[in-house]
Amino acid sequence: MTKKENALFFGAASEIVTPFTREGEVDHAALAGEIEFMVGSGITGLFMNGLASEALMMPLADRIAAAKTVMNAAKGRIPVMGNVIANSLNEGVEMSKIYESMGVDAITITPPILYKYSSDGLFEFFDVLARATPLPVYIYNAPETGNKLPPKLIAKLFESNPSFYGYKDSTQNIIEQQTLLSLIDPGRRFELLSGSDAQIATTMMLGGLGVISLITVVFPQLIIDTVAACERGDWDGAIALQAKVLKVREALKTGPFMAAYKFVSNKLGRPLGYMKRPLAECSEKDRETIEVMLQELRML
Repeated sequence: MTKKENALFFGAASEIVTPFTREGEVDHAALAGEIEFMVGSGITGLFMNGLASEALMMPLADRIAAAKTVMNAAKGRIPVMGNVIANSLNEGVEMSKIYESMGVDAITITPPILYKYSSDGLFEFFDVLARATPLPVYIYNAPETGNKLPPKLIAKLFESNPSFYGYKDSTQNIIEQQTLLSLIDPGRRFELLSGSDAQIATTMMLGGLGVISLITVVFPQLIIDTVAACERGDWDGAIALQAKVLKVREALKTGPFMAAYKFVSNKLGRPLGYMKRPLAECSEKDRETIEVMLQELRML
């Protein structure tokens, strides 16, 4: 498995939360501010146009415009992954080519959404998209898409295609993660990243390099500290921090999808705008609950 010193993505990397105006347009000034805050906080990489970025709510033109803002704001200071969400190969290849033209450091492929694909169909989807670009490619295993990738399929992709650099695991399934690691050639480039804040310590115990986090958007230092404890082998400290991460994560999952992240960031004076309608904002009751939970954790 790849070591940190040879990896493109490692440590406390972050997904990007897309800020919108009240009218549902991308708030590019707030987005640039978000990137500047995370780079200044010590985040090691960025993951754009993901599921939590509300990318499925955005037309292709808005995804492209948001990606350009991210690239301009990052200014090459940290690597950027461009996430490909597509249900057809043509659409996926088009998005990959657009990312290439922007100068992204890598692409990530998310499983196709909703429609059930056979194992052979999923293999073809990832393999064809990976071969369509010279960029490093990461596999994003996101069960919420309806097409969870089994360990044998992921291992087959890595065995057959050198374009694959790494794996973002959002399954929260440590058994399947261990099974996959047993199937990967030890000498093969393989950057293992947790795709969930709930799974940082266990993933890094197994040799993972870090996390693509959501909490980093609001509380980056908590995730940086958790990753650092894992990296130095302070497992007692890492487990204690992971327990706190789980409680913070619970608070930030209160209310409608992603709304708490925007509410808390806005409250902290780092504007992340509004949800893309018809996604809803936090209710007054949600806000009170979130504030109490985070105050008890001394995060507010």
